[in-house]
Amino acid sequence: MSLATLLAACPGKDPEPAPKQYRVGGTLNGLSGSLTLQLNGQQSLTRTADGPFSFETPLDDQSNYAVTVATQPPEQQCTVENGTGKVSGADVSSVQVRCAGSTYSVGGTVQGLGGPLELKLGDEVLRVTQEGRFTFTTKLAKGGAYAVSVATLPQGQRCSVSNGSGTVAGNVEDISIRCTYWYALDNFQAARVVIGQDDFTSDAPNREGDPGANTLNGPWGNPTFANGRLYIPDQGNNRVLGFNGVPAANGAQAGFVLGQPNFTSDATGVGQSGVGHPEGLSSDGSRLAVADLDNNRVLLYSVLPASTGAMPTTVIGRVSFADVEPNPPCDPRSLRGLEDVFIGHGKLVVADSGHNRVLIWNTIPTTNGAPADLVLGQGSFTTCTENDADGDGTRDATPSASTMWLPTGVWTDGTRLVVADYVNNRVLLWNSFPTRNGQPADVVLGQQDFTSRESATSASRMSSPYFIAATGLQLFVADNQNNRVLGWNQFPTTNGAPADLVLGQADFDSANPQDPATRATSARSLRSPSGLHLAWPHVVVSDYGANRVLVFESR
Repeated sequence: MSLATLLAACPGKDPEPAPKQYRVGGTLNGLSGSLTLQLNGQQSLTRTADGPFSFETPLDDQSNYAVTVATQPPEQQCTVENGTGKVSGADVSSVQVRCAGSTYSVGGTVQGLGGPLELKLGDEVLRVTQEGRFTFTTKLAKGGAYAVSVATLPQGQRCSVSNGSGTVAGNVEDISIRCTYWYALDNFQAARVVIGQDDFTSDAPNREGDPGANTLNGPWGNPTFANGRLYIPDQGNNRVLGFNGVPAANGAQAGFVLGQPNFTSDATGVGQSGVGHPEGLSSDGSRLAVADLDNNRVLLYSVLPASTGAMPTTVIGRVSFADVEPNPPCDPRSLRGLEDVFIGHGKLVVADSGHNRVLIWNTIPTTNGAPADLVLGQGSFTTCTENDADGDGTRDATPSASTMWLPTGVWTDGTRLVVADYVNNRVLLWNSFPTRNGQPADVVLGQQDFTSRESATSASRMSSPYFIAATGLQLFVADNQNNRVLGWNQFPTTNGAPADLVLGQADFDSANPQDPATRATSARSLRSPSGLHLAWPHVVVSDYGANRVLVFESR
């Protein structure tokens, strides 16, 4: 059979019919402005009014489709319903695009939280249980007003709101809630617990015996509490005692000791393992700083010590742990007779008492002998005379807002700074953290103005204030020679502001070293208080003259 015959015998095959095609569309509602939709990420359709819509190019039957919003209209949020599916033998007309005015979130951060906090925005109450970011569920339109308030406080705390109200211009993220513990104390309140003595009427150093785990000899300086441990400077025994928690019973035994090899040793020490009359202590929650008075240095522990024999890792004021200098020079690196130290908020602040100045490191030093970044009380790092505003090396007739005479206590919340100016019988406050050498203070307590320095006994006067503790809302000062602790329930903003609270005395005009009712040491009396620390709900006071530490408790 010929090829032509074969071809004639085979019937031809009809071509495949083209697939049917259908258009995808739907209905648009609520539009105000210009909206661009996309089909399968390729076709675009721009609309400026409500009503039916349909993409121009049809899709093959049985193909998938996905309608999305490519560009939102100004100040609107458009959402797509029924926007995905498969073409099934007919035009798709079920896609629904709904537009509404844009709304924005309202939130911010919480700091210092000690328990559940409830915040209110309109009708919404938001429960916050941890520090950090928070955001309300409620969203508000641009131009709408918002006001965030505290609905329920955490137990024992007061919380302030910053940037809590305004007009919505976008997502609100800068609301700041700062919570602090509130210490509710009574004048002449009795302590709940005594450390270093068996009872509240005893006052002998080392309980009339040798040093032990439950004795003290002239505790001087601020204790500190961190990671569940209470650290107490036991100056006369040349050591720091560590307690596992704030003791709940009189005469508690310390769990470990720093600066000595055991609880019965009390020799003055040098080097990395010893201390000489340690005073103020401070912690930022992860590190411990010790003002080592006799050795003219600050000891930094990079990890909170928890056992006898723990060693500091960095020394400030000397170039090495072995470096001993009885008469340190007046320069950015050296310290002389320092009484207190504060570590926190990324800064190290030292009361360089013998140099009549406060030194500030704007970052926590990690190398031995690191120089300070800033000096207060002096105009430069090389002038150290007391009350010497012009830096000529001669004491001026009166103090000023920029001078000091034996500063002894320091505290900061990273924004404000407070310094106890011992010989000038006053406390200096900076409303914002200083940024230049010799920057003058903004407020003075204990005196009516910056040029006065006489001692006195009243709600607004002091006699040798020594150490400081604060929450950022309340301020406490150990008024050493008046045998009392003064408390302000609002951070003072005016010169000579009177205190609201007194511990250790029956009234603001008394300075008794003993309880006036018993004429002896008691749970209410203080004798040259020389340090204090706030460890909620406890106020821990170093009662130097009675060789003990008292623990008061907020009601």
